[in-house]
Amino acid sequence: MNLNKIVLVILLGASSTFGQDIGTTEVKVVEGFEPVIPGASRLNENATFADTIRKDRTQIYEVVDVYLNSDYKTRPLAAAQVKDDKIAELYATKIGLGFGNTFMTNASIVHNSRRSRSLSFGLFANHFANKYYLAKNSKNTMCAYAKKIESSYIFLANLNYERNTASYYNEEINLVEDKFFRNRFAYTKFSFSAISTEESSQKLKHQTTFSISDLNELSENQLYLGSNLRKTINGLSYSLMIEFDNYFRYNVSDSEIENAHLKIFSLSPNTSFKGYGIDFDLGFDFDFSFEDNSVGFFPNIKAAKELVKDILLISGGLTHSEQKHTLKSLSDANPYIHSFGTNQSILGDTSFLHDLEITDVNEFYLSMRNVLSEAEVFEGSVAYGIVSNFAHFIGFEYQRYNRFKVAYIDVKQLHLNANYSRKINDIISLQADANYFSWDEDVYYKPSFAAKLAAPINLRDKIKVSPSVSYMGERSVLSDNIYELPAQIHINLGVYYSYSNQLSAYLQLNNLTNSEEDLWLGYREIGFNGLFGVDFSF
Repeated sequence: MNLNKIVLVILLGASSTFGQDIGTTEVKVVEGFEPVIPGASRLNENATFADTIRKDRTQIYEVVDVYLNSDYKTRPLAAAQVKDDKIAELYATKIGLGFGNTFMTNASIVHNSRRSRSLSFGLFANHFANKYYLAKNSKNTMCAYAKKIESSYIFLANLNYERNTASYYNEEINLVEDKFFRNRFAYTKFSFSAISTEESSQKLKHQTTFSISDLNELSENQLYLGSNLRKTINGLSYSLMIEFDNYFRYNVSDSEIENAHLKIFSLSPNTSFKGYGIDFDLGFDFDFSFEDNSVGFFPNIKAAKELVKDILLISGGLTHSEQKHTLKSLSDANPYIHSFGTNQSILGDTSFLHDLEITDVNEFYLSMRNVLSEAEVFEGSVAYGIVSNFAHFIGFEYQRYNRFKVAYIDVKQLHLNANYSRKINDIISLQADANYFSWDEDVYYKPSFAAKLAAPINLRDKIKVSPSVSYMGERSVLSDNIYELPAQIHINLGVYYSYSNQLSAYLQLNNLTNSEEDLWLGYREIGFNGLFGVDFSF
């Protein structure tokens, strides 16, 4: 009891002691005091972080070269085999047959070998004829080819045969056999090419071609050997074209016409490089004629710059081109030329021969290619230069033949070209092309303006429609009564229907305007004509 009282007294004494230790607060009142709250200072909203930890994070590794002796053997993995998607089956043979008005016939056969990685070959032949009055024309072609692929070379062999006939009935002479008024040009050519497939640009590459041809059974033969060499040296691309042409004419043994020869050796070096953002092509053409020991030298300069990548490209320079006129090239341009000396039936005992010259064209040109949109492209060019031995035809009546002969003049030529193509949608496209020529001399049977417009239509690859419109301007002629042939407008329509992969049909409607103007003076064109045919593959 006494102990409890003693503890109670001690606790009460301690509480008094703590309460008495509290300090007093003195408040002084100042007269006129006005309390003011200071303005708030905006804190910086951008937080700043500082790495105050300075710790060495360097790690030291020690490589221990230890060989682990284990008898576990891994099994080699087999190489993965990736198979290509199965390609569609191709048919090896295709035959076609068509008939039309104006006694028009068309037949074709095509045969190709099956797919092969190393060897392929094929054969195709085509016959076309329109035996209409007054003209009777035909064209027969045949080609056989073979292609062999080796590790470092590709070999190509071609055998071509072409036979064209052009006949026009003369109303004033109706007692002579038709063969005397029919021009026949049979042409055979064999060529062999070897193409190197070296992948390294630093090594020499080449494409070498040998060919021999014959026109109308030794009336004109050509022996050709040429090689295009290419190599890159110190980052610059170089090429050298070497050619040898040898023409033999009038080699028929029983002909009274004296043989003629033309031998030409040509060199055409070229180099390509880039400077100041411009692509340059520099070169020249060198020709040497063995007949008269004449030499020709013609520079070639081209500069191209892409002003807007993949959009706008311009190019320009000085260019040279040439054409060696032969009996074959003249007959292709005009099948109604005088054909003396070409081994066929003619009237009379006397004859004359065509002058066969070389046409040289040297032009300054400027061209542009502009991609207007993803499916729209415009191309245009302008060229001006000098043409030596410009070839054109003049009418020449000789021994009851109203036919043509070639003539040559030197002219200054201006050439404008425009080409426009647009894919409007997945069904229809648009293609347009126009050419304008201007000469400082009278040029015969050459239009100063020609244009063509086509709008192919594709309906789900089953039906294809090909309408087109072509225009050929007036052409000057050398005649006592007529000075100009009228312009011609042709509207053509082609319809192609694919029933299956094996069977298809076509319908061609030509010259819907039924134009019957003269193509050559005294030789008018066919009016409206149509052709229907069927193709079958197996």
